[in-house]
Amino acid sequence: MKNRYYVITLMVLILSTVAYSAGIGSVDKGSISILVKHDSVTIALMDDNGVFKEATFGKDGFGEAKHFLRYDESNPADLHVYNELILDGDKITIDGEVFSCDQIEGMSFAGEFDTGFSFKARFPHDEYKYNRQKKIYIEKKSMKDKFGFGDLIIEAGETIYGDVVAVTGDIKVYGEVMGDVVSVFGDIEMHDGSSAGGDVVAPFGQVIKRGRIQIGGDSMPHKRFSSTYRNSADFNFTTRYNRVEGLTLLSGINYTDKHRELPDFSFDFGYAFSLKRWNFDAGFRQQFADKYAFYFGANVFRGAVTPDEWMISYEENTAATLLFKEDFHDFYHHKGFKGYMGQNLGHHVYFQAEFFAQENEALTKTTNKAIFGGKKNFRENYSTVMTDPGVLESINGKRRMLAVSFNWDNRDDECWPRSGQLVKLRYETAGDGQVGNLGGDQSFDIAYATFANYLPLTRKQHIGLRLQAGHSDQNLPLDKWFFLGGIGSLRGYDYKEFAGNRYFLANLDYYFEFSSGFSLALFGDLGKAGFSETEFKDNDLNSDVGVGVIFEDAFRLDIAQRMDDTDKNPIVRGRFMLHF
Repeated sequence: MKNRYYVITLMVLILSTVAYSAGIGSVDKGSISILVKHDSVTIALMDDNGVFKEATFGKDGFGEAKHFLRYDESNPADLHVYNELILDGDKITIDGEVFSCDQIEGMSFAGEFDTGFSFKARFPHDEYKYNRQKKIYIEKKSMKDKFGFGDLIIEAGETIYGDVVAVTGDIKVYGEVMGDVVSVFGDIEMHDGSSAGGDVVAPFGQVIKRGRIQIGGDSMPHKRFSSTYRNSADFNFTTRYNRVEGLTLLSGINYTDKHRELPDFSFDFGYAFSLKRWNFDAGFRQQFADKYAFYFGANVFRGAVTPDEWMISYEENTAATLLFKEDFHDFYHHKGFKGYMGQNLGHHVYFQAEFFAQENEALTKTTNKAIFGGKKNFRENYSTVMTDPGVLESINGKRRMLAVSFNWDNRDDECWPRSGQLVKLRYETAGDGQVGNLGGDQSFDIAYATFANYLPLTRKQHIGLRLQAGHSDQNLPLDKWFFLGGIGSLRGYDYKEFAGNRYFLANLDYYFEFSSGFSLALFGDLGKAGFSETEFKDNDLNSDVGVGVIFEDAFRLDIAQRMDDTDKNPIVRGRFMLHF
């Protein structure tokens, strides 16, 4: 993105061929003026004490882009223009004179376009349109305006009665701005439902328009493919393989109305060849805004499912089953209806309530075929607890269940997060549980909690911590049991070695990123499970330590040693999931 800014700036200054002469004019106390012309950029500033500085740099000085903009990746708000001008976090330095943020905070701007000449520059994915110049006069006015050096966000429901100006940061607008919106050296995102009464200008960045927005003035530049959303229908085709379903072919279509005028619809269907049953899931979801939005929806479904996806994904399990004759999932069949409604409480958090009316059925192994594995046999479905014949039958029956959940997720990346938190809280009640009179053949109450935190230490080191717990006082159906041990949980133990109606698990990983293609992780796990309060307290706390080697952000090889019996060999596992 930064390199793109260099190229765009050069294009603006070099490709424009019509000269335009205009001075920056007078600058009042406590004001900034920024003039972007076809052949130069001028910045003038005067603080409240009357100290005045001005810097002008022209296209002749842009021979090498590195001489124009030099970013510090650890602080992207830093920006250097020659030695004449430095925008550094919370201050501006011109020719050695420092102007602090406090001296110019609360400023606004007024601007105008010279639209007599424009050109287009096409890049691989974007189309930008530039006007020849933009004059920005920032003068001290009232607190109606919003000014800053870093990123600025105008929340949904928020109204700024003046102007919004960011010098080095990006601006995201979800609400309403009566005046102009300017990010001098950053980008501007106008989100669905937002508006600006004046101009929207990012001289060295982009103006990205998402959904239905209103702009009273001009915008410069723009990103064409984001300026208008249309309805879309996406088709998908996937496969999975396991010892219960055999080969399952899945296909689906997802319809999305990004104007929110119609609900989103989805229909997925497939066939499990060894199980000889059809799978399908059809539903809709209606949401009325992007942020702080109420939503509701429903699904009807039928097919084999697993409660073990939190430990290992369908994709990973398919590879292990098909290639190595190792199936880590246990399955049951369900069919029924799910209705839900929820409230977005921001971009990272939502609250949701769900109701399920379904019928469950226990399943057994139907195939023993794999590419490799020779004479090795697949284990039976739920083989780790099959000592009691009645356990598997506890899955069977009608279930009427109500669930409420709270989710917070501000991780920087879902697959390979280096910063942010994930919080999940969930409560389920079925049959004659705490709510009571829901009907069905099964009655229970369960509480779940998950907390994950990703903490960057340096650019090449970060820590991942996950805490999980679950609790119930009832005899749960088998698909609701808590299992620990093996891949995705206690990595130094046998798969599903421990079970109960309550559990606790802690995972800690310390990551070292030596290059983009190679990382190392040191990890440790703690956890235990039990079927009663007494058993849970009496059971030992199980622990392991290990090391993981990560290649190309795509494959991870873990070696884990259990600590309660070091005579046992370490467990070696390969994964496509890089984090627990």
